[in-house]
Parts: sequence; C-alpha cells; structure tokens
Amino acid sequence: MLVDGKKDGVTTIPGLNQIQFEGFCRFIDQGLIEELSKFQKIEDLDQEIQFHLFVETSQLVEPLIKERDAVYDSLTYSSEFYVLAGLIWKASKDQSTRMQEQIIFLGSIPLMNSLGSFIVNGIYRIVINQILQSPGIYYRSELDHNGISVYTGTIISDW
Repeated sequence: MLVDGKKDGVTTIPGLNQIQFEGFCRFIDQGLIEELSKFQKIEDLDQEIQFHLFVETSQLVEPLIKERDAVYDSLTYSSEFYVLAGLIWKASKDQSTRMQEQIIFLGSIPLMNSLGSFIVNGIYRIVINQILQSPGIYYRSELDHNGISVYTGTIISDW
C-alpha cells in the first residue's frame, strides 16, 4: 500500500468467496433467528388464537447427502430447518387457555460450501448479491389446483 509515495506495508484483501462464506455463516448463526424473531406472534382478527414461533429452539439439521453426491445425483445440497411452534387458544369466560406445540418444518436452506458456492440441482451456483426486495417477511396466497388457498412466506434478510 502506498501512502504519500512511500510503501507502508502490504494489505491482503480477502477473496470474494471468503467474504460470501463468512456472510452466509453469520446469516445461519445469527441472521435467520434474528429475522424470525421479528414476528414471533401472529394473532387472528378476534384475538382469540395466537400462533407463536419459539425461535430459540430452531434447528438446522445435518444434510442428508454429501456435496459430491448432490452433484452426482443432480440434487440440491441443503439442510432442513425446523422450529417449535405453538397454537394458543385464549381463554373465554368458561374455558381455560389451551396450547398445542409442535415442531414444524419451515423449509430447506441451500448450504454454501467453503468455496462460496451452492449446489442446486447438481450444479454449482454462485450468488451475486442484488437488491430485489427490501429486507422483511413477505406473505403470498395462491390457489392450488383444487381451489384451496395455500399461504407461503418469504424471508428476505438484510444479512
């Protein structure tokens, strides 16, 4: 590095894959829980039923396959994400409050390898950051082939 025309030591700039890998690790270790904790409770309009996510109990399980097997079998190298959820029926005058808990599957999260790439359908993919939507949680409702409403949520992290 040159400062005022003098050599003042050499600075090593980390590679893009290292920066992406470290960012992804931060997202898995901190960001995912942080984003989910922003909406731990959802209530119905009458405020009689609450849906809670107990994010402190979340679990990202080990992948079922190895990286090389994902490439060979044209699969996505990912891990399943689970969290404890509770449905609470608030007490009315003649009933007590009830709660039912269950571990729910939130989705599969593609895993980044140490080279900073993902394996999606057996193909190595590199993610280039683009701002497509603001960070947050987006909900969508669609009708399936039987005419039943299917609700999905997408989490866009600012990590």
